[in-house]
Amino acid sequence: MQVKIPVDELRDAGALADLVGGYEKYLETRIEFLLDRFRRFPDFPGVHMGFDSITGQEFAEEDIVSYSWINGRGACVLTRFADYFPQYQVELMNCAAQVIEAMERHYEINGGHFPFMAELDGTERNSGCQCPSGYKSYSDLYACFGFLEFGVRAHDRRRTETAMRIFDETSAALDAGKFITEPDPTPPDRIPENPWSVALDLANEFVKQLNNESYLDDGAKIIDHLLDHYYLHELGLFVEYTTPEGSRFRDEAGRYLVDPGHAIEFASFALEFCRLSERVHKYPVVCARVWPKACDLILWNIEHGWNAEFGGIYKSIDAETAKPVNDSMPWWIMPEAMLATLLAYERCSEIVFLEKFKQLHNVYFGKYLNQKTGFGPYQTLDGKSGKPIDIVPACKFQDPEFHSGKNILAAWRQDRQGMLEHAKEK
Repeated sequence: MQVKIPVDELRDAGALADLVGGYEKYLETRIEFLLDRFRRFPDFPGVHMGFDSITGQEFAEEDIVSYSWINGRGACVLTRFADYFPQYQVELMNCAAQVIEAMERHYEINGGHFPFMAELDGTERNSGCQCPSGYKSYSDLYACFGFLEFGVRAHDRRRTETAMRIFDETSAALDAGKFITEPDPTPPDRIPENPWSVALDLANEFVKQLNNESYLDDGAKIIDHLLDHYYLHELGLFVEYTTPEGSRFRDEAGRYLVDPGHAIEFASFALEFCRLSERVHKYPVVCARVWPKACDLILWNIEHGWNAEFGGIYKSIDAETAKPVNDSMPWWIMPEAMLATLLAYERCSEIVFLEKFKQLHNVYFGKYLNQKTGFGPYQTLDGKSGKPIDIVPACKFQDPEFHSGKNILAAWRQDRQGMLEHAKEK
């Protein structure tokens, strides 16, 4: 399932039309796969994605749990797909409603807390990273995505207000240093940037879904925080950690650590903030801080995080030498980077970003997709061999198209006008 397009043809309208058509067919394939999971497991409390990404075999009974990460992402994607694929709309929205109801039960059963893992009866399973009272986690952030998308598209004010409350509470927890990373707690000597970046993505979505410019205020505050604490001006790089005191963090080997996927995500979300802000003539100073850095960050992280032998982007690298620290290559970086290159091209009009888009597209569709799982991605490729390996990036369940399908949909139909269509017009 690979589409190869020579660089000098990327501006050609016909080549782009073929690619866009291919994405539509791919997304329909993935929608059919997701819906089939609900048909096969109609009583499961959430999105049942418990299968091996390499073999396609179903997980053993003891490994079947309901993940708030997966449920929030799934409700988000199912409802967004419903908006663009009317032939599946009713079934997609019914499945999304089922997931939202499961999340609400989990929240109630567990005392106002979204558990990372819930047993089939809704009670929390110990993941080794418990969330203390008053703290928030990635489970809250991804639950917020699900409630927001479903609430808006189902015209459900109560669920939309739930999303607003979750966002406010989780933002306050981030400000207060009361955020727990799941499933593995971050060592106490460092603070990761990624929860803030995910919150920035959410702020952008609130602006778009609710047509509410006040969430730009949240986005601007988050961008300033991230650039002030995680951007190294002398290196022009965005690092993964700062110390609890807000100073620069080096690991036990004396390295500044870069997570290329997370850095690309931040740059992409920041460029999207600029798109939204400039439409309403707000935050010109913040946007002036963002766009030259964001385009450079996207390019640097793709080029320096790239596995030249096999293709793919490493999980983490040394900021100063660009040598891999963790040479595994998770699937999710590829579609995130694909959308980021299109946002950068929209901003900078430099052909190198279309070249990178093609490179990312060909590796993702050529190496990551697995016919045994209806062209779902292998979770991780090995940086030493280029082969699929059984390393779980975060959740053991497979992702329900939050990183892959949602971003490819955005490339195809961003704001009802595809990013690829913008590239064609250039």
